[in-house]
Amino acid sequence: MPFEDELSEELRRTGETFDLTGSTTVVDGALERGRRTVRRRRTAAVAGSVLALALVGGGGAVAAGLLDRPDHAANVASSGPAAPSATAAPTATPTTTPTATPTATPTAVPTDAAKDGPRSDKPVPGPSSSTSLDRGNPAPSLDYTLLMPTFLRLLPEGLPVVEKTDSGGEFASVVVDDGEGRSLVQINVQPDMRDAAGDLYGEATTLPDGTLLATSKRPGEKGGAGVLWWSADTMRPDGMRVVVSAFNSGAQSTPATRPEPALTMDQLTALATSPEWLKLQQ
Repeated sequence: MPFEDELSEELRRTGETFDLTGSTTVVDGALERGRRTVRRRRTAAVAGSVLALALVGGGGAVAAGLLDRPDHAANVASSGPAAPSATAAPTATPTTTPTATPTATPTAVPTDAAKDGPRSDKPVPGPSSSTSLDRGNPAPSLDYTLLMPTFLRLLPEGLPVVEKTDSGGEFASVVVDDGEGRSLVQINVQPDMRDAAGDLYGEATTLPDGTLLATSKRPGEKGGAGVLWWSADTMRPDGMRVVVSAFNSGAQSTPATRPEPALTMDQLTALATSPEWLKLQQ
């Protein structure tokens, strides 16, 4: 008999000698042990899946809570894959960027400027002069080298000049003598005096070209006995001021040499309002 057949026969005979009366008990016990082993493996697999999911989402604390609650872990596992959420996604650690400290910006105090136009703390012209000045453009500067020549040219004809004083700036003066006594005549030309218009020309007359004119007759102020001071004070719309004054003495500090100044008020006014002064503007 071949070896294979002989081995098969021996195995068959040996098997027939086994007692299978207790087989049911053995099989049942094996099946129960197998079921317990499967349950333990499933529980461990579910817990491991939940822990891995929690660690991926950055939620270690959540995973710990789930492991303490087997029933919840089982529900999670049986419900299928969890839907992604905002909390499960990895989050980057925010980087703090230094920002500049804002500086305080002065807050404008509401005023009536929008309603009434620009305002100033400087004197405001009176009713007669408030509409005659040009406040929108700066006044031109003046060439004072032309002051004395213009002054001499505008003096009334036939009035001899015996003294001249030129400051090189906005003042110049002459002393004239018509044979009736010496008389001091002064000229003052300023480029822009609009800020003082309210004080100087509150009761002035407005001429057709917009020039303000204020005339006055008053006593001298330098102590000369009987000295009279006559003047014609003008301001053009651009703020250029021309003042011509005459005295009935050769100096304000000496006594009067004649009853009145050598120039009349009309002559003083004509001299102060002459357009020749505009040639000083640069």
